[in-house]
Amino acid sequence: MARPRLVLLTPRGVAGVAVVAIAATDRTGFLAQVLRRPDGSAWSVSATSADAAVPRLALLQLDGVAVDQVVVVERADRTELCLHGAPAVLDALADRCELVGPSPAADRVERLLRSARSDAQLALALEQRGAETLAELCARLRRLGAPARRREARAALARSRVAQALAEPCRLVLFGAQNAGKSTLLNRLAFAPRALVGDLPGLTRDPVVEPIELCGYPYLATDTAGEGDAAGELDRAAIERGRAERRGGLAVLVVDGTRSPTLAEREWWQHADLRVRTKADLPGAGWPADLVPDAVVGCAGEGSAVAVRAALGAALRRQRGLPPAPPDGVGGAVAWDADGCAELAALADEPGPAAAS
Repeated sequence: MARPRLVLLTPRGVAGVAVVAIAATDRTGFLAQVLRRPDGSAWSVSATSADAAVPRLALLQLDGVAVDQVVVVERADRTELCLHGAPAVLDALADRCELVGPSPAADRVERLLRSARSDAQLALALEQRGAETLAELCARLRRLGAPARRREARAALARSRVAQALAEPCRLVLFGAQNAGKSTLLNRLAFAPRALVGDLPGLTRDPVVEPIELCGYPYLATDTAGEGDAAGELDRAAIERGRAERRGGLAVLVVDGTRSPTLAEREWWQHADLRVRTKADLPGAGWPADLVPDAVVGCAGEGSAVAVRAALGAALRRQRGLPPAPPDGVGGAVAWDADGCAELAALADEPGPAAAS
């Protein structure tokens, strides 16, 4: 005998609420087995409630044991159960029915919709909610002639790269000499006093991480301990933690623009992913012509935050090869992971997936 099919309408994971739905054709017998009224009597589908979608309380009872108090909403075509979102409750239900959930791509879109930090992210989530799936896109591309298939697959790869950059924050790690202005820069980017600032070297020891949005794209900006003389073991450990943070992220070198760069800063310049000359609004020594920064920012006044964010956001876009964040979505279906990009790359006759940096 086929098991009833329950559809998980909310993303899996530890959450306050999980909502599942069962079709009207399956619900009568199954709900009578697993639901009880608050007074302990057997549950029956109410035509009146189904017509009006009236929420009612019930007990979820499995093997004679009440495991959860639920809200039941009966509709003409299905019944929805609003459960506590603990994985144990869902696993117990899955032992008694076929529990299916949203695809990973749909789950990702819903998470993006709930956590959007910019208009561009929200527009992307709303667009992808109604877009064709990757499977549908690839099936359609395979029906095209070779030139059109390659052209559309390459366009989908380009869209996917922008969508991934919009959806997943890129790690930025600020590093440089002590008192170069890293903590002040982080505070300007965050629009908040997240890091301690002052003339005393070594104020930053533990990395300070702040989610930010620059020119429509999300980032995780990390302030780290400045490179320089370590007065003690704690300072040496702080510097090592800062170096470790740079692994796997975009290393953003911050150099004090009021003085000439040191030999160490010239060495770091060659290996940084992005180079920022800061304190440009303060008087200082002449800047060497052979070191061309990716961004020049001033941090002396609170009013500089908007300009600082715009300058660094534009520099990051150039470094990552990204277009301006699209205000109305990316223009069609996308691949959200390396496997999906590889499938599109095969259709485009390209050697491998295009992933956002």
